[in-house]
Amino acid sequence: MKLSFQSAGSAGDLTLLVNTPVPPEELRPIAQRLLSIDQLQASRVCFLTKPIGSGVIRLNFPGNVFSSNAMALGALAFAVEQGIYREKKLLIEAAGLTDPCTVHVNPLAGQAAVDLPLPTAVEKISILGQEVPMIVFPGILHLLWKGSDAPPTASLLPALQTLCQEKNSPAAGCMLWDFRAKSMHPLVYRAEEENLISRSTCSSGAAAAAAWTALHNREHQRRLEVHQPGGTIQTTAICPSGKLRRLTAAFPVALGPTYEITF
Repeated sequence: MKLSFQSAGSAGDLTLLVNTPVPPEELRPIAQRLLSIDQLQASRVCFLTKPIGSGVIRLNFPGNVFSSNAMALGALAFAVEQGIYREKKLLIEAAGLTDPCTVHVNPLAGQAAVDLPLPTAVEKISILGQEVPMIVFPGILHLLWKGSDAPPTASLLPALQTLCQEKNSPAAGCMLWDFRAKSMHPLVYRAEEENLISRSTCSSGAAAAAAWTALHNREHQRRLEVHQPGGTIQTTAICPSGKLRRLTAAFPVALGPTYEITF
């Protein structure tokens, strides 16, 4: 099979956008082979397909793991392919989501803003001896861990595995969050890989912090600037009458080279 794909995003959190049609049963093995290419050092693989609903493009992720970073990059790739260089509002579909996400993308400025699917749960849970906010999105859940020090991997990894099983989630993030410093270091567990990986950026993790802050403080609107190792994410949570209605993450986006390989 000859495979065409494009790299996108920043170093340390590279996404591979596969343009070649791939049978559903081949998504996971092909993604694993691409992730194993040392020269690329990619964080995730998503497959671009034709939409089945009102979106302009559809993203398929192995295991239906949601990534708002990839949603923005898929929108950017579509816009550039269509010759769109000014700001444009696009509807982007993703496997595992009932409705498409709205993405405002500006290829010329290298910026995108994603309206995330609203969380299905926002609560505090007890884990590893601490009370920790948990925000559950379709396709991923996030823990907001206070401070910059993570629990030992030997303890954290099995705890996240158990949590994903209980919540029927394909992935979990442990966001090491320092609210006063506006800093966050993402650690992400994906059930299909069974390991815990440090990420340079995680926009859904940053958005989770905005959602928690707005709801916890009973704010109508909360804008939160979150500094992650790979860059700054601007988040906004809109909560009229104490109910989350809209959650947005905005951040820089960029496309890299296109590759063709034969498996």
